[in-house]
Amino acid sequence: MKTGKILSKITKASIISAVTLGMLVSPVSSINVNAATLEYNYAKALQLSQFFYDANMCGTGVDESNLYEWRTDCHTYDAKLKLDSTNTNMSASFISSNKSVLDPDGDGTVDVSGGFHDAGDHVKFGMPEAYSGSTLGWGFYEFKDQYVATGQDKHAKTILKYFNDYFMKCTYLDSSGKAIAFCYQVGDGDIDHAYWQAPEVDTMFRRGWFATDALPSTDCVSAAAASLAVNYMNFKDEDPAYAAKNLKYAKALFEFAERCSNKAVNNDGPKGYYGSSKWQDDYCWAACWLYLSTEDEHYLSEVFKYFDYYAPSCWTHCWNDVWAGTACILGEIDDLYDKDSQAFEDQYKKASGKSQYETIDFWSQAAKLVDNWMNSSTVTKTAGGYAFLNKWGSARYNTATQLVACVYDKHHGDKASKYSEWAKSQMNYLLGNNPLNRCYIVGYNSVSAKYPHHRAASGFSRCEETGPQKYVLYGALVGGPDGSDQHIDSTADYVYNEVTIDYNAAFVGACAGIYRYFGDSSMKVVTNLPVKASYYETTPQVQTGDLNADGSIDALDLALMKMHLLGSKILTGDAYKAADMNSDGSVDAIDFAKLKMYMLSK
Repeated sequence: MKTGKILSKITKASIISAVTLGMLVSPVSSINVNAATLEYNYAKALQLSQFFYDANMCGTGVDESNLYEWRTDCHTYDAKLKLDSTNTNMSASFISSNKSVLDPDGDGTVDVSGGFHDAGDHVKFGMPEAYSGSTLGWGFYEFKDQYVATGQDKHAKTILKYFNDYFMKCTYLDSSGKAIAFCYQVGDGDIDHAYWQAPEVDTMFRRGWFATDALPSTDCVSAAAASLAVNYMNFKDEDPAYAAKNLKYAKALFEFAERCSNKAVNNDGPKGYYGSSKWQDDYCWAACWLYLSTEDEHYLSEVFKYFDYYAPSCWTHCWNDVWAGTACILGEIDDLYDKDSQAFEDQYKKASGKSQYETIDFWSQAAKLVDNWMNSSTVTKTAGGYAFLNKWGSARYNTATQLVACVYDKHHGDKASKYSEWAKSQMNYLLGNNPLNRCYIVGYNSVSAKYPHHRAASGFSRCEETGPQKYVLYGALVGGPDGSDQHIDSTADYVYNEVTIDYNAAFVGACAGIYRYFGDSSMKVVTNLPVKASYYETTPQVQTGDLNADGSIDALDLALMKMHLLGSKILTGDAYKAADMNSDGSVDAIDFAKLKMYMLSK
């Protein structure tokens, strides 16, 4: 798998650079970036981007799962949500009829703890929660090699499990495995937003909202099914039992969404904070992943009933519109099972009532999306070269389109094209190459935004305070610039400086995708973040060229690489990573030449 371009000419200088800078990690204090010296380190961006989820973990598992010392268990009373029509949206008659499923131990409560706070607030909103779980999983599914290469795979898997364990906990199955209810929201936006304080001290009333046959919330239920199906794909090889549990719940939730004839969006709970406009995209998104997981034709037939072929290019992948992601997965399914015929496309035409003469190419709609962003057909191109869609989280839409661009390239030759080149240019803008010389990733460098709209990190009792925040919210992607390249770095500004789990979801995958095509051995992750020591105990510290990890690069290392290439002793693990001199994901004659030239230069 490629993590960067293979150099056409091997020079002595490039070898020295690869080895001298080839350590995977370096102290953050040694990196001093300013407007004159921009840093495009996609490994570091990938690393930091995941830490935002540690800051937003909720429930009784925060202590053991998150990496920040300043975050601990919170909203533990979500684990004892009273089972009545005041504390939930379920009717007394529904609760009574299903008490054995909802409350098998008979204590009059349900456990809906866990998951992630939505943003700088502490509500767990259904749509952005489920979208974030599925989109984080999608990025990991596509670019897992890049997480492994940068040592970020264990962190990613912890976060993915925390999302999906929560979705399973919130799904109530009867003895036959049928989903009877699904808790999609905990907390009320109006009540929560009246407080500005750390989540650990919250005591406000937190109602739970549940989907039932009478209140289907088809979008939320489908979105959670999608996340669980993606998680099955990500864990099926290394932990089959855990993966199978995810798939069981994904199937049950999809069956729940499918069986409700009164399919509807989740208007009950989110109020004006997350007004969902449709359920069909989430339903198709889930069905695609379930088909990938099972190859059950039923899921494909459900996709074909509702898939909106021309919709993907009109907006971009986000919590309220996952048509673009769905088009990509349909394209992948077509490549896997029907690459050399039109049977798949003809099946869709028949199901959707399209003309037999109409050309159907699912990947073309993903490409059209990125083309529209590149040529400014559906977005505004700022003077600084930034593709701007909407003021509310402009950076989340931008990075989501970057992710689609990289996924497209992966499945079309697996090499950088104009699409991933465009994605890189947009990522570089967000890293600081813009008229304000501002980085929109908190904690990435000295010109990063410093005042995200986040209660826990700020340490303030009111968002209007202007002093330094108590904690650095590493890796949080702030709302971003406007259509004129302007931005206000203020804690109180929830347009420019909002941070949310859905803002970061596609951003993480975009970092991995861009690292796949443009990463090199000079890009290092950070080693002295103020996080728990357990993180560093599992973060690989591999020196490029030092295959036997003895602290020096010498003839022994060259001999080990030669044996690997001859097949007499195959390298694995850290030794293989150390042998990958040009960080392209493989060990071959080019790496041998680079190592030999380095040896001759000593």
